[in-house]
Amino acid sequence: MMAGLILSSCHSIKKVEKQTTKMLAVDSVFQAMQAHQFQYEWFQGKFSANYKAGDKKQSFSGQFRIRKDSVIWMSIYAVMNIEVFRVVITQDSIFLLNRLKKTYYHKGIGFLNDQLGTDIDFGILQSLLIGSDFNYYETNKFSLSTNDAEYKLSTVGRGKLKKYIKGQEDMEMVLVQNMWINKSDFKIQKQSVRLVKNPNKKVVAQYSDFKEVDEQTFPFQMEFKLIGDKTINLEVKYKSVIIDKAQTFPFKVSKKYKR
Repeated sequence: MMAGLILSSCHSIKKVEKQTTKMLAVDSVFQAMQAHQFQYEWFQGKFSANYKAGDKKQSFSGQFRIRKDSVIWMSIYAVMNIEVFRVVITQDSIFLLNRLKKTYYHKGIGFLNDQLGTDIDFGILQSLLIGSDFNYYETNKFSLSTNDAEYKLSTVGRGKLKKYIKGQEDMEMVLVQNMWINKSDFKIQKQSVRLVKNPNKKVVAQYSDFKEVDEQTFPFQMEFKLIGDKTINLEVKYKSVIIDKAQTFPFKVSKKYKR
């Protein structure tokens, strides 16, 4: 009987040790990834892009301006360097000028998701554009796998932190998320995310061509795939990136424009 108790005790200790080792490995990789994220308060990036949805293809250029956790400003240019759209996105709203049709919109952030067939909030959109992990979400829900070049962090239930939950919609933002992290520099190479409540809608982002920006590295090439009722592909190549220089976010509606 004593021998059985000893064997059972040893088995339990080994099981706990194995679980602890796994947790330490996950924490180590996650913390290293967090430590190597691109840091900024202000961001400006000029880019060229290719858009594809079904048979529809479009090339354009433009620029992003971001004040972290506050506002995303975007100007889109077509042929001959003519501005066709101007967009301002805040935590809860989206403002859009359509220069061609001389119209403007002021909608809730859900309007963007309706147009793109996705389910993302301001923080997720901001992180996808920079190539970083999502702020204000739980950090203790990950599992770890690995291959020769990458770590893979996965979660099937990453919820928003309670102190950042404002309403029912925030409570329902529970993510299924995967991140592929380069072993040499702990940069995110790829990530996929979807909401538990909408398994048929997913966003996949890939990051490459990392270059130095103010003693940090930033991915100058990004590819986004939005999978939902239809599949949208967007390739973005940054031409220049400036950080921590205060930006303006002009958005003036002419009296000639219709809402």
